[in-house]
Amino acid sequence: MQMPRTWITLVCLCGTALSAFSSSTPELETAALQPPGTDTEVLDTNASSVTLPSEETADERLRMEREHRGVEVRGLQAGRRRRGAWGKRKHAATVEAAAYRIAGFGPPLMGWRKRGKGNEETSGLISALKELHAEKQRLMDQGKTQQEEEEEGEDEDDDDDDDDDDDDDDDEEEEEEEEEEEEEEGQEEEGEGEEEEEEEEEEEEEEKEEATEAPSNQTETQMSSTESPLTKCQTADREISCRGVGLTHLPIIINPLATNLDFAENNIRIIAPGDFSGVPNLDTLDLSRNKLDDGSFSRSPLSNLTFLKKLNLDGNQLTRIPALPPSLEELKMNKNNLGELSPHCFNGLMNLLNLELGENTLREDTVSPLAFRPLERLLHLQLDNGSFGRLPLGLPPSLQELQMNGNRIEEVTEEALKGHVHLRVLQLSHNLLHEQGIATYAWTHLKSLEALDLSYNKFTSVPMRLPRRLHELSLQHNNISHIAAFTFRHMHSSLQSLRLSHNDLSDEGMERVSFVGTYRSLGELLLDNNRLGEVPRCVQQFKNLQVLRLDSNQIRLVRRWGVCHPRSSGSSLASIHLENNLLDVERIPPKAFSCLTDAKALILYPQQRLSHDQ
Repeated sequence: MQMPRTWITLVCLCGTALSAFSSSTPELETAALQPPGTDTEVLDTNASSVTLPSEETADERLRMEREHRGVEVRGLQAGRRRRGAWGKRKHAATVEAAAYRIAGFGPPLMGWRKRGKGNEETSGLISALKELHAEKQRLMDQGKTQQEEEEEGEDEDDDDDDDDDDDDDDDEEEEEEEEEEEEEEGQEEEGEGEEEEEEEEEEEEEEKEEATEAPSNQTETQMSSTESPLTKCQTADREISCRGVGLTHLPIIINPLATNLDFAENNIRIIAPGDFSGVPNLDTLDLSRNKLDDGSFSRSPLSNLTFLKKLNLDGNQLTRIPALPPSLEELKMNKNNLGELSPHCFNGLMNLLNLELGENTLREDTVSPLAFRPLERLLHLQLDNGSFGRLPLGLPPSLQELQMNGNRIEEVTEEALKGHVHLRVLQLSHNLLHEQGIATYAWTHLKSLEALDLSYNKFTSVPMRLPRRLHELSLQHNNISHIAAFTFRHMHSSLQSLRLSHNDLSDEGMERVSFVGTYRSLGELLLDNNRLGEVPRCVQQFKNLQVLRLDSNQIRLVRRWGVCHPRSSGSSLASIHLENNLLDVERIPPKAFSCLTDAKALILYPQQRLSHDQ
C-alpha cells in the first residue's frame, strides 16, 4: 500500500500545481489586456488565496486541463495552417480598420489605395499604426515583468515543484512563441504599411508619368497628322488651296468634283503622270513660285487634264514651253528662264486666249515668226520686261491686246503691226521710243485701236498719224515740248483722254490749232507738271471737258474768259486743278470760273511762294 499512497500524493501535488497555473494564466491575460495604469495587486491577492483541492477534483481538473491544452494546441496549429495570403490580407484589413478608427477617419473605403488619396490621411494612418505598435509593445513588456516576478516567487517553493516548473517553462515558451507571432504580425503590419506607402508613391509616380506622357502622345498625334500634306490645305466648295505649306511633291488628291487646285509658293520639283488622276474635272491649276524645271514635265503629266483651262507656271525655272492639254485657254509663264520660242512650241494650243511670258530673256531674234501660228484664237499677249528691241514678227492677227512694257524697244515698223485689225490696246510704256522710231504708216492698219500707252519713253513731240479711232492716248513722262498744229484733226472727234503730264510743254509749245479735232470729244486733259505760264487759250473751246489739270506749272495769269466762254450755254467741267502754281488768287477775275456749278470743283491752294526775282 506504500506505493499507491506515494502515487496519490504525487498526483495531488501535480493537481495543485496545475490548478495554480490555470488560475494564474487568465490573470496574466487579463493583465496584458488591461490599459496602462491599472492596479495589478488584485491579481497577486487572488493568486495567493487558492486552496488545495481534493484528489478527485485534482484528477478531473488535470484531465480537463489537458483536454483544454490539446484543443488550444490544435486550434493554434490549425490557425497557423489557415494563415496564408488571404489570412494576411484579412488581418491587415482588421488592423487597417482599427487604425482608421483610432485616427478618427471612420471605416476605410473600398479602393482607398487608388489615386486621389490625400497626404493628410496617409500621415494620420501611419501615426496611428505607430501608436498601436507602441501600445502593444508596452503591454508585452508589462506582462514580461509580471511573469518574472511570479517566477521569482515560485523559485522559493519546495524542490517537489520542479515538474510544475517544467510545465510553466513550456507555457512560457508557448507564450513567447505567441508574442513572437504577434511581433511578426506587427512587423507585417508595419511592412504592409510601408508597402502601402510604396504603392502610393509608385501610383503617384505613374500618375506623373501619365501626365507627362499625355502631351507627348498629343504631340506625336499632331506630328503624325501633319505628315499628311493635305492637313495644311484648305478646301472650299470645289477649290483646294495648298498655297505656301512647304510641299516638296504633289499629294495624291481624289476628288472628282474639284475644279480648282492651288499649289503656289511651295518647293515642288517633280510632277508624276498620275498626280492628277483623282481630279479629272480640273479647270484651274496654279503651280506658280515653285522649283519646276523642264525635267518636271518630261513625262507630260498634264496631258490627261482634258478640262484644264487655266494654268499658272509663274516663278519657276522653265526654259521652254512644256507639253500642255489642248483645252487650255490661259497660260502664265512669267518669271521663268525662257530664252526662245521655237516654231512648234505652241502646237495643239488652238484654244489659247491669254498668254503671259513676261520677265523672261526673250528677244525679237529668238522668237520664231512661226511660233505664234497655232494660236489662232489668242486675244491677249503679254511680253513685259523682256529684252525686245522691236516688236516680234508673226504675232497672231487675232490679238486684241498687246503688252510690251519695260523692254528696250526703239522702233515700231509697219510690218510688225500689219494686219492686226482687231488690236484694241497697245502698251509700249517704259521703252526707248521716240518720234523718229515710229514708221510713217505704223498705225495706219490699226483700225480698232482704242488705247495707246507711250508713256515713259523718249518722245519730244506728239507722234503724228495716230490711229483714227483712238480713245486714250498716254504720253506722260516724256520730253515733249511741242504739239504740232492739227495733230489730232484726222481723228474724227474720237479722242476722249489726252495725258501729257510730266513733260516739257510751255506756252510757246502749243498753238491755237494744236487740239483741233478734239474739241467735241475730249473729256480729260492732263497738262500738270509742265512749264506753262498761263491757262491755255484753247481750253474754253472744249465742249465736253470734265477734268482739267494744270497744277504744278508756272502759271501766273488767268484771263477773264480763259476757262469759261461767255457764250457757252452750259459747261460739263467738273474739276479744275491750279494748285502749286505762281498765282495771286486775289487777282483772279471774278467770272473766270463762272461756268463751274460746284465751288469745290476748283482747287487753287496751295500756291508756290513768289520770290522777289520773280
